[in-house]
Amino acid sequence: MDEQYPEFRGDMPTNPTLSELFVKNKMRYCSLELSPNKPVSYDVLERMKIKFCSVIWLGNQDKEPAEIGSLILAKDLISRGYVVLLHMTARNNTKVSLSKVLDHAKFIGVKNLLCLRGGSPECSLEASKYDFPHVPDMMNYITKNYGNYFDMCVAGFPYKHPDSKTIDDDMKYLKEKCDAGAKYIITQAGFSYDIYKQFLKTLRKHNINLPVIPGVYVIHSVVDFCLLKKLCKVPQDDPVVEFVKNNKDKDEEMANFGLKLSSEIVQNLMHDQDFMPPHIFSMNEFRSVEEFLSKLKG
Repeated sequence: MDEQYPEFRGDMPTNPTLSELFVKNKMRYCSLELSPNKPVSYDVLERMKIKFCSVIWLGNQDKEPAEIGSLILAKDLISRGYVVLLHMTARNNTKVSLSKVLDHAKFIGVKNLLCLRGGSPECSLEASKYDFPHVPDMMNYITKNYGNYFDMCVAGFPYKHPDSKTIDDDMKYLKEKCDAGAKYIITQAGFSYDIYKQFLKTLRKHNINLPVIPGVYVIHSVVDFCLLKKLCKVPQDDPVVEFVKNNKDKDEEMANFGLKLSSEIVQNLMHDQDFMPPHIFSMNEFRSVEEFLSKLKG
């Protein structure tokens, strides 16, 4: 890194790791996931007292790191004092592109990575097509080349990873990611507090003892839920699926249902010391998230 940016040596911004943040801040504040392809309302973000933000990876191997939206947003957030967790996908990167991205991420102050396989269509080829076919491959590369500089997090699926045939298989692969150097697990969204508790119980049963940051999404509409259902692999027999089917043409009922459901989930998670404070998947809908958090506090 120093060789690539010699003129900036010793002049990097300071941004703590999540481990340092959680030790320093005893208050249980929610965090937000942000997208680089939508505007960020910094005035609203400041009012919400958010401690850290994750930034979705929308990178391209053909772009220079300084031109990638995810890194531009990460740099802006860090300059404003926010702790950043940068999403990093294995199958979207080669060894060359990953090194360039991580060198630049280190230069702008990023110290936290959420290591993911990658979900775009080009990430669905056979494993032999990639430098990093699986998340542990990328994590081992990062550790080999960057030591312990980055706090690495991995994803967990409360309803089971879609590519895993059984829960035991899912836990086996998740444990491999944890053993590759992860510090935290951040979950996909679940749609009941009991789903998160069962997931935590399953983790501990399989000797996975990392802290868990539960991911939560506030349902605003049927379109929202259908997107999240596909992303989070919510099973067809989940009670929320039945409610959505019966109210698919009732926007107001859906919004009220989503607000009530998410409020109950987050309130329970905020008071449960077995979990880290929840991470809200915002889709950059700042006003609605602010309203949700305001009602939650009230």
